Amino acid sequence: MENEKIDKIINDFLKEFNQMCTTTRRDFLIRERIVTYEHGSSVKRYDITHQVRRRNNEWLIEGVSSIFWIFKKRFPLLKISRKNDRISFKGLFTAAFSDFDVSLIESKLKEYMEICKKQPKDVFVKS
Repeated sequence: MENEKIDKIINDFLKEFNQMCTTTRRDFLIRERIVTYEHGSSVKRYDITHQVRRRNNEWLIEGVSSIFWIFKKRFPLLKISRKNDRISFKGLFTAAFSDFDVSLIESKLKEYMEICKKQPKDVFVKS
């Protein structure tokens, strides 16, 4: 399978994934920083959309938040790597995935989306 076909499969997955995130209210990320003086902790909320960046045989899916129109904050979600005819997933919620054949990428991405749907909301949106 060519990388262009994998690009199309991943872009279709991202469209569905972003739609799932907006319908289940998981399209944001809450980061809490503990401050050791007076105030205790600070909580920031980032509204994110998931995007893909490709480098050779690697696809990095990240949650991207535009703080200003130039500056963007990136939060890694999933890294897809291809070596010959094998693909590996690395990132959040990928412990159940071992290396698999390239032809199975579409079904594995659907399985990954189901795993993300089953996660409690706090686990998915807090970091």
